[in-house]
Amino acid sequence: MFKHDRIKDILPELGAIAGPENVHTDEAEILMYSYDAGMARARPEAVVTVTAAAQVAPLLKLLYKAGIPFLPRLAGTNLSGGTIPLKGGVILNLSRLKKIRQIDTGARLALVEPGVVNLELQRALEPFGFFYAPDPASQKVSTIGGNIGENAGGPLCLKYGVTSDNVEKLEVVTPEGDVKTWSYKDPGPDLMSLMVGSEGTLGVVTHAWLKILPIPRHIKTASAAFTSLDDAMRAVTRVIGDGIVPRALEAMDRVSLDAALNGKTSPFPAGTEAVLIIELDGADAVKVKRDLEDVEKICAANACAAFKVAADEAERELLWAARKGAYPAMARLAPDVLVEDGVVPRPRLPEALKETREILSKYKLTAGLLFHAGDGNLHPNMIFDRRDIQEVKRVKKAGYEILKSCIKLGGTISGEHGIGVEKRVAMNWLYGRDELDFFRRIKAAFDPADLANPDKILPVAADARAEAAPESLADRAALSPQARALVDELRLRARSGERTAVTGLGTRLKADRIMQGAKSLDLRSLASRAVIDRENLTVRAEAGLELEELRRQLKDAGLNLELPDLKGSVGGLIAAKVFPDLRELLLGLEIVTADGTLLELGGRTVKNVAGYDAVKLFCGSMGAYGVILGATFAVSAGARRAQAAYQEPAAWDAFEPDDYHRRLKKALDPRNLLNPWLYRGENTP
Repeated sequence: MFKHDRIKDILPELGAIAGPENVHTDEAEILMYSYDAGMARARPEAVVTVTAAAQVAPLLKLLYKAGIPFLPRLAGTNLSGGTIPLKGGVILNLSRLKKIRQIDTGARLALVEPGVVNLELQRALEPFGFFYAPDPASQKVSTIGGNIGENAGGPLCLKYGVTSDNVEKLEVVTPEGDVKTWSYKDPGPDLMSLMVGSEGTLGVVTHAWLKILPIPRHIKTASAAFTSLDDAMRAVTRVIGDGIVPRALEAMDRVSLDAALNGKTSPFPAGTEAVLIIELDGADAVKVKRDLEDVEKICAANACAAFKVAADEAERELLWAARKGAYPAMARLAPDVLVEDGVVPRPRLPEALKETREILSKYKLTAGLLFHAGDGNLHPNMIFDRRDIQEVKRVKKAGYEILKSCIKLGGTISGEHGIGVEKRVAMNWLYGRDELDFFRRIKAAFDPADLANPDKILPVAADARAEAAPESLADRAALSPQARALVDELRLRARSGERTAVTGLGTRLKADRIMQGAKSLDLRSLASRAVIDRENLTVRAEAGLELEELRRQLKDAGLNLELPDLKGSVGGLIAAKVFPDLRELLLGLEIVTADGTLLELGGRTVKNVAGYDAVKLFCGSMGAYGVILGATFAVSAGARRAQAAYQEPAAWDAFEPDDYHRRLKKALDPRNLLNPWLYRGENTP
C-alpha cells in the first residue's frame, strides 16, 4: 500500500504549478475520479485540474521525483478501466485543455489540445468543408486525447483508418517530464505511433496535429434488412471481397435494433434479425451510384429482405442515430452494460457470431450484437446488474470466453477499446511470454520507475495464467527453413557477442555504411512465395521478397498493395521507412531479436489495439531493434489506384537517435549487436 501522507508533502508545490484552487484532495472530488465507464474502481489520492498545457511537464517532473504514480484523464468514457488509479497517486484532469489551436486546410491539419471533444472538432471543421475521420460512437463526449490513448476507431475507420492512421504529429510529455514532439514521418523508429493506444502509460499528450479531409461531394447511405444474421455476414464478406470500399459498413442485431427504436414502429419488415448500414462516398457521383447498385445486388443474392437508400439527410441521420444510439439504448434496459471488443479476420465473422451467441446462451445473458462488420470488430453489449454477484460472474466469464473465441479464430482481444485493467489477463491468452516481455521492455524504456498509469495493459502477478501460453512463433510451420536457419545463426552470434549487419538487396544499405567487424546477415534467402488470403484481403511476405515480385504475385490474384513504385525488398521497405504512410497497410510482423528470440507482433486483423503498437515502431528501425523475417499487409481488390509522384526520403543519412530511441535500443538490444553503427556509444568499440 502507498503512504497516505506522500501527497501532503508535495501539496504546496502542486499548488504552485497548477494553482491551489486546482488541487483537490477532498473526499467528494476523489470519489468522482475513482471510476470510469468500465467495471473497475480505485481511489486516487489527489486530483489536479490542469488549466494550461505548459503545466504538464513541471507537474510530471515533480511527481516523478517524489515517486508518486499519476495518470492523465479526460472524459473517462473508456470501457476497459484505463483511467482507474490502481496505485493511488494523482489524476491529472486535462479536460480544460480544449482549445482548437489551428485549422490549416492547405496542409490538411488541425492542431488541437487533448480535451477537445471529437464532435466539437467535427463541427468546427464543417464550415471549412472538412472532417476528421475517426468517429467513435461516444464522439459526443469522448475527447481527442482519450481517442489517442485508446486508438479509437468508429464506423468510418473502414475506409479512413483508426486514430493512429489520422495523427500526423504529437507533442508528448514523457513520464520524467521531457517535452517531445514526434511525427511518424521523422527519420528512424516511429515513436509517435507508439504513443497512440498506449493509454497514458508512456507519456501524456499535450498537443496533436490531426489529418483532416475534405467532406466528400457525394454520400449515399442505405440499410439492408435480413431475416438471418448469417446471411448479413455473408453479404459483408462479399462486398469487401469484391473490392468495394464503403465509407462505413455497420451491423446490428434485432436486440440492439429493438432497444434503439425504443418502442417506435420499426421501418424494417417483420422477422428482421439483422440490419446492415452501408455508406459510400466519393467525388464521382456515377461511381458512388454504381457501387451502391453492386452492393444492393450482393445483398439481394444473400437473401436481403429489404434494401432502402436514404432519400435525404434526415433519413440518413435517423439510420445513424439508431446505430450510434444502440449502446445507450441497451443501458436503459438494465443498470449495467459490459461491452466486449473482439476482432476476427473478416471471413471468420459468421463463426465468431455463432460462437458468441452460443456463449451468451450458455450463461443465460441478454446482449445486443453491434459490430463494425467491414473490419471484423464485434461489440456484444451484455446487460446485467452489478448488485447481483452471480450475474456479474456470469458476465465476466462470458466476456472472457468471447475473447478466447476471437483468439482461436485468428483474431485479437481489442480493436478500439484498449486493454486497461479489464483485459490484462486476456493478454496472457493472446501473447506468449516473449512478446509480453518485449512490451515490458518498451514500458521500462519510457517509464523506468513505473509511475505512468501503472498496472495497465500488461499482466501483473495477480493475473494468473488460466492455461498454457500460446504456441510460440518458433513452433509454427509458417516459419520457413530459411528463416529458421537465420534465427539459428543469430543465436550463435549472440552467444559469442558477434556484431551483425542486417543486409538485403543492398538497395539502401550500402557497403561503406557497415561498421568494420560487423558480420553480414543476408536476408535475400527469405523470398518464399507470398501467402495471399484473398477473402481477408491480406498478404504475408517474407522480408527478402522483392517488391516487384510481390506486386506481380498480387496482380495475378487480382489484388494490389497501394504503394508507390519502389524498389527493394519487403524488409527494406519497412526497416528504412521509405514510405512512411506504409503504417496504414502494415498489420503484423515476425521479428527475431538480437539474442535470437522470436516474436509475433500484430496479426491478420485490420484493427488491433492489444498492447503497444510495436509493429509501427519497427518502421524506420533500420534493423537495429530486431530483424524482420516477415510482414503481413492489408491489400485491396480491383484496379490499382493512380499513384502520385513520390520522393523517397534519405532516412539512413538523416537519422540521429533521440534519447528515447537510445533507451529503446538499450532495452531491446543491450549489447548493441544489430547494426551497431546506428547507435555509436552503445557498447561499441
